[in-house]
Formats: sequence, C-alpha cells, structure tokens
Amino acid sequence: MCAIAKTETGGEVQKYGDDVFKATAQASAWLPRVQLCIANSSVCQNDDFPVNHYALVRGKTHVDLGENCDVQIIAWRPKALEIGDPIVTVYDPKIIDGQPTGEFARIANRSNTEQNSGCMYGPEFLIWVPMLKEFATFFMGSLSARMEADNIRTKLGQSMTLTSEKRSNKKFSWRTPIGSACSTPLDNFPSDEQFAAEVEKFNNPPEKNVEVAEETKDSKRAR
Repeated sequence: MCAIAKTETGGEVQKYGDDVFKATAQASAWLPRVQLCIANSSVCQNDDFPVNHYALVRGKTHVDLGENCDVQIIAWRPKALEIGDPIVTVYDPKIIDGQPTGEFARIANRSNTEQNSGCMYGPEFLIWVPMLKEFATFFMGSLSARMEADNIRTKLGQSMTLTSEKRSNKKFSWRTPIGSACSTPLDNFPSDEQFAAEVEKFNNPPEKNVEVAEETKDSKRAR
C-alpha cells in the first residue's frame, strides 16, 4: 500500500511508500544473500558491522540479523563462484561419473588447490527470512560450510536457526555456519504466488553468469 506524505499545508511531498521503493530500487534482479560476517570480513575489519553476526547483504548494504537468525529452508542448487574481473558464477556442474566437469570443476579445483584464489563452490540455499519478510540465498561455499550443508539440506521445507561455531587447526581459528532446530514458530510468510515465483526462478538459473565489475562497466561507458 502506498502512503502519501504531506507538508504542513497539506501539499503532497512523497506519493509512494517504502514498499514501492523497495520493489523498484533493487540493484539487480538477484536476490540478496545471507552471510555470516566473521572477523576477517572487510565490513567487520572496518568496524562497520558486528563480528560473527549474520547479515542480509544487498550490494554494499548489510542489515544485521544478529548472532542467531531464524529462516525457512526452501530449496537448494549447486553453485561455483570465481570472484575476479569478471565475476563468474556457474550453476551446472555437468556431472560425469559422479564428478563435476567443465567450468564448475575448474573453479572447484582452484578453490581446493590455490590459497586466496577467490573461488568457492558448494550448495546454495533459497531461504525465507521472516524478520525482514525477504527471500534470500545462503551460499555454503567454504570447506567447513560444505561439511554442515547436508544438515541444512535435511531441513528443506522446515524452519531452522542459523548460528555459528568456532573451529580451529594448528595455525588458525575461525567460525563456520551451523544450522540447529528452530524453537520459535515462524510467521510473516509470503503468498503462495510469491513463493512459487521465487522457487521457479531459483530452480532455473542460467547455466553460467559472467558479471563485469562496476569499475570496468564505468570505464567502458566513458569510452
């Protein structure tokens, strides 16, 4: 519903409300993502966001969801991500003899063999975040996250609380996402039409997406 703001004299200042702004000001057609922001996340290193809190991320905006985040687990798909210029996202692993092949396998191999490669792979979940009434994606692309992913996959169609757990080896310690049973009944669910539309889009991504970095786009426009 649109709320029309008025001046003191009754003149119209703003015709449209927050719902219309939200629907038309999306940076892209992509859903926002839910992400665990750990100590080495740039947004935490800059003291702009609490460490070990979940965030709903859209572009450069991070909305704090807290240390624990209640969500509905809806669906999953495979994803491989190579962060560079361009940013390459592959959704089709082209499985042969039980193993990924092609671009998916190339990105997965870089992730497993190269430090700081900017490459990740694993399951990506479609989730509903009731506290914000938002659909989002949740990508479990690190080794420790992939180890937890099957636990989350078993809760498809159910609610779950995302928390985090400290892990360590001889050199490092870090936190990884953990899914646990949700003790609070969830509400604020989308309509059946919205739900069906998002599931359809999520389950039918392009085989591969290549995204040019913003600075590169701007330089091309300048030329």
